[in-house]
Amino acid sequence: MKDNNASSTAFTVAQGILFAAKTSKYGGLVNDNVISVSRQILQGSEQGRRRLKQLNSWWFCKLAKLRERVLLPGISLHYVLRKRHIEHLTLNALSEGITQVVVLGAGFDSLCWRLQQDYPKVNFIEIDHPATQEQKVKALEQGATQRQNMHFLAVDFGRQQLQTALTEFEAFDPKRSTLFICEGVLMYLNEKDVNAIFDSIRALTGAGTQFIFSTLEPKDSPRNTVPKILYRHLEKLGEPVLWDIDSLEMQDYLQTHMCQLHSIAGGQELVTQQIKEKLQQKMYQGEYFVHCTFDQ
Repeated sequence: MKDNNASSTAFTVAQGILFAAKTSKYGGLVNDNVISVSRQILQGSEQGRRRLKQLNSWWFCKLAKLRERVLLPGISLHYVLRKRHIEHLTLNALSEGITQVVVLGAGFDSLCWRLQQDYPKVNFIEIDHPATQEQKVKALEQGATQRQNMHFLAVDFGRQQLQTALTEFEAFDPKRSTLFICEGVLMYLNEKDVNAIFDSIRALTGAGTQFIFSTLEPKDSPRNTVPKILYRHLEKLGEPVLWDIDSLEMQDYLQTHMCQLHSIAGGQELVTQQIKEKLQQKMYQGEYFVHCTFDQ
């Protein structure tokens, strides 16, 4: 991602969710509130408005379906399923006593913005690259009021340490029981920076802290069907994949960071959890989601 530009991936995911809601047989999995907030965020920038206009084009939707089928089958539905999976885990964590949710690299995600009203006693913090966050906050200001428990912090993970940024952020409370979420971000960081995030979380809130994150199976894994052309495309966008790890090695990796693994969910698990009837389309494989807790 270029320093002065909002993340292309953030635009793509938001548009993909709206695309699935409009065109997919499973569009009913996207609730109206998610649609409303996603549209509001995209409406706040020139590129976002262009993406919304594309969704009204019959030709665009036809070509988008073809492109998806060739490159990443089911990717727009995958966006929907992964958002629902994270929201489900988050709501469970809130019901178990979590009182602070920190989202790293939030992009144009709507989760915290939607939950802030229903959970007024929970502290919500979104952290993201300044260029991406600026566009999002500006767009959200045009709609519902930001409550006192909703906070935004601009951080460039490639240049700043999470621990330092949050320690200096007045709205962050290290004494609260905290859930960290890092969706679709760690694969764009190098291994050193990924390890630094784990170390920072442990230092910030300690034992009992929950962490939900996603990463990718290695390129040569049979559980990764992402074509090499897409890796090259991400490199051209300035968002190359830098870190991946085999899901079979995840438990050992987490142990090095003194974390207890709760669950791993790849694309197939997301489908099985959320779609009860026989799936009538192909789904790419590669990204998977991890839920863990820091032991100390």
